[in-house]
Amino acid sequence: MKQKKGFFYHLFAYVCIIGMLYAIMYFEADGNLLPIIIVALSWGIGIITHYFKTFGTEHLDILGISPDWEEKELEKEVEKLKRKRALLERLKEEKDLLEDLERLDLKEIEKRPSDDDFLPEH
Repeated sequence: MKQKKGFFYHLFAYVCIIGMLYAIMYFEADGNLLPIIIVALSWGIGIITHYFKTFGTEHLDILGISPDWEEKELEKEVEKLKRKRALLERLKEEKDLLEDLERLDLKEIEKRPSDDDFLPEH
């Protein structure tokens, strides 16, 4: 509750100060609002960060974003890692089979008689 209260105080201060700066810049600086826009945008990033630290992503359904999108993305990542692990295991098995096959081929080559074995001895 303390974090929520802190966020709303922060938001209230933002609205009040940006409103006051807007009024000052509008009347005193001949309508030059660029400085206030820069301050509002940069402080706004801080407000958004504070919001996500306080509330998380549970209220994003208003924007059309599913509140459990993090869990879905995490599940996708876990599935991706499982597929990668399965492919690596399959690759290792195939490498082992290839090594076994090469060893068998070498044994057969060693057992074959050479042409010299059929020549008459002198």
